[in-house]
Amino acid sequence: MSGIIVFIFLGAFVAAAVYGVYQFTRRRQVAVEDRVRQYVEIEEEAALATQEEMHSLSPIGKFVQLFVGRGYFDRIGDDLAQADVPMRPSEYLLTRLVLTVVGLVVGFYLFGNPVVSAVVLGSLGFLAPPIFVKVHQNKRRTKFVKQLADALMLLTNSLRSGYSFLKGLELVAKEMSDPISKELHRTLREVNLGATIEDAMQNLGRRVNSRDLDIVISAYLVQKEVGGNLTEIMQKVAETIRERLRIQGDIKVLTAQGRLSGFFVGMLPVIVGCLIWMSSPDYFTVMFGPPLFPLFGFAVPLGYILIGAAIIWQLIGAYLIWKIISIEV
Repeated sequence: MSGIIVFIFLGAFVAAAVYGVYQFTRRRQVAVEDRVRQYVEIEEEAALATQEEMHSLSPIGKFVQLFVGRGYFDRIGDDLAQADVPMRPSEYLLTRLVLTVVGLVVGFYLFGNPVVSAVVLGSLGFLAPPIFVKVHQNKRRTKFVKQLADALMLLTNSLRSGYSFLKGLELVAKEMSDPISKELHRTLREVNLGATIEDAMQNLGRRVNSRDLDIVISAYLVQKEVGGNLTEIMQKVAETIRERLRIQGDIKVLTAQGRLSGFFVGMLPVIVGCLIWMSSPDYFTVMFGPPLFPLFGFAVPLGYILIGAAIIWQLIGAYLIWKIISIEV
C-alpha cells in the first residue's frame, strides 16, 4: 500500500515538474507578447477582447480552477498580485503540491521516525508558499504606503502646473521607484487597453490592499462624482496620510516593550525544553509512556495531550498580547 502511495506522489511530482519547465520556456514568449500589446493601437472593443484573452486560462489552469473552485482560485490570484509574485494561481498550487510531496518522501525515507517526519516535512512544504506570499505582501504594502504621501505631493504639484489626472499619474510612475511606479504603470496600461479610470483605480486598490490607498481612491471617486478642487483634496489626503504614518510610528515605539515581552515569554518554554532535551534526552521519556488516554479511539500517551494543551494556551496568550498592542489609527 505504501508503494502505491509513493508511486502516486512521484507521479504528481513529475507532472508538476514537467509543467513548470513548460511554463518557464514560454515565459519569454509571453513577455514579448505583453510588450507588443502595450504599443498596439486598438479600439475599445478590441482592447477589452485582448484583456479577456490575457486573463484566459490554460487547460491545466482550467482543470485546477474546476478542482479548487473559482472563488478560491481568484483569491489566490489577488494574493499573488499583492505580493508581486510572478506566478499564476495554477503554478502556485502546483508548487505547493510539489513541495508537499517532496517533504513527505524525504521525511518518510531519510529520517528515523518515518510517519512523524513525513507529516512534519509535508506540512512545512504545504505551508511554506503561503507564508512566503504573506511576508512579501506585508513588505510591499508597507513600502507602498511610505511612498504614497510623497507620490500624492508630486501628483498635487503636477495638477497645479496644468497636468490632467492621468498625466499626473504617469509623471508619478516615472519619477517614483518600485512598488508604486510598477502599480501605477499597470493602472495606466489598463486605461490604455480600454478600461475606465474608475475600474483601473479600483483594481489598483484591490492589488495593493491598503487603507491609505483606499482613502485616496475614495477621495478621487467622490470628487469626480460631485465635483471640487482635486488639487486641494489630494493635498489634504497627503497630509492625512503623513499624520497617520507619524502616529503609527509613535504607537510602534510605545508598544515595543509589549511585543518583545510577548516574544520572549512565548519562546521561553520552547528554548528551555530544547536545552533540557539536548542535555538530558531521557528526561522526557516519562511523558511519552503510560498512562494512556483514550482519544478518538486511540490510546494516546498523556504527555502528548499535555504538550498539545500547552501549545494551545501559548497561542491564545500570543493572540491576546497581539490584540492588546494592535491599535488602529
